[in-house]
Amino acid sequence: MIERRQVRRMTPVILAAVALLVALDAMGELAGQPLGFPYLPLGVVSLLIYLSVGAICSWRTSFGGGLLAAAVVGVLAGTVGPLVAWLIGSGPVAQDVTEPRIFAYRVAFVTATAAAAGFIGAAAASWLERRRAVRSSGVVPR
Repeated sequence: MIERRQVRRMTPVILAAVALLVALDAMGELAGQPLGFPYLPLGVVSLLIYLSVGAICSWRTSFGGGLLAAAVVGVLAGTVGPLVAWLIGSGPVAQDVTEPRIFAYRVAFVTATAAAAGFIGAAAASWLERRRAVRSSGVVPR
């Protein structure tokens, strides 16, 4: 169960990641219109951010906290990011915001992708933390 103390430790990481991803969507929209900049490199950066959120929040709280934080970042970035892009221009999917199925599908896909990347990041962070604890305890020689 996630406690209030753990939520306080995850909140700054979540807010910073969402702000970075929304700014990335806005920059992608601004650069995409006149320059023809593809969204694929921004997707790779987004995956790295989700992975990092899972790892950092796993170190700060627990494995479940890292997974939850990455999923929350995915929901917020998948909702707010496209809305900001649509306000600036056409958005990454070039669809109207009035098409709720496409918007809901995109939010669900981004959330699932963020949760998967967060799972990998949290698992890696937990493994590294366990390995570091075993090495510092003197069980495994350096």
